[in-house]
Amino acid sequence: MNIRALGAARLIPLGLALATLSICSLTASPALAGMKTKVHRDVDVPPMPIEMPLPVAHNWGGLYAGGFVGGAHALWIDDFYRNNNHGHAELPIDGFEGGAWVGYNMYLSQHWIGGVEGDLGVASGSENTESFDNDTTYATVNHFGSLRARLGYAMDNVLLYGTAGLAFANLTEDLQKGRNAGEQLVRDNMYHWGYAVGGGAEYAFTDRWIGRLEYLYSHYAQDSFRNADNQLAEFNKSLHQVRVGMSYKF
Repeated sequence: MNIRALGAARLIPLGLALATLSICSLTASPALAGMKTKVHRDVDVPPMPIEMPLPVAHNWGGLYAGGFVGGAHALWIDDFYRNNNHGHAELPIDGFEGGAWVGYNMYLSQHWIGGVEGDLGVASGSENTESFDNDTTYATVNHFGSLRARLGYAMDNVLLYGTAGLAFANLTEDLQKGRNAGEQLVRDNMYHWGYAVGGGAEYAFTDRWIGRLEYLYSHYAQDSFRNADNQLAEFNKSLHQVRVGMSYKF
C-alpha cells in the first residue's frame, strides 16, 4: 500500500467523526436555546401582581327624605310696660319634638357637598310665669320648620356639615291679668319668622340608609303688641333643638 492511499484511509474516519459532531451540535442547539429561554423567563420575569378592588366611597348626591326625634328648649323673654312700670319675665320651655325632613345633595368637588333641606316638626311643652305684679305670661310652641342651605365635607361614609337658612314657627304668647281673673291683656297665636343655624354629622350605614345627629338653633323676630289700654308687651323667642334621625336616599 502506498503512502497516499494510507493517508486517505486515515482521513476518512476523522471526517466521519467531525461530521457526526457537527450534526449533534446542530441538533442540540435549538434544545439548548429553548432551555436558556425557559431559564431566562423563569428567573427574570416576575409574576403579575393580583389587583385587589378598591373600596367605593358612599355617593352622597341625590334626593333623600327622613324623620327625626329629639329634645327642644325654647326661651321666651317678655317685657310688659303698664302705667310707666316695667315687668320682665323669662320663660324656659322644655319638651320633646318630632318631625320629618326632605332634601337634595350635590357634589361641588370630590369631597365638598352642597344642598338644600326643608323640615317640619311639632314640640311638646308650655310654660307660665308671673311677669309683673299679678300679670301672668303663658307661652307654647305649637309647630315649627325651616328651609336651609347645607355645606358639608364627605369622608367616605361620613359627612360633616353646617347649615343656615329661614326658620318659622307657630307660637302662642298669652299675657293675662291675674291667674284667676282671666282678663286677657295680650294674646298672639300666629306664625313667626326668623333664622336657623346649626350643624351635624351623618353616617351612611348602606347605600340607602343614612343616620344623623344634629343641633339647630332658631331665633324669631321680636314681636310688639299693645292691648286696648295701649299697654306694650314685647316678646323675644328662640328655640334650641338636639335631634337624631334617619334618612332614605332615593
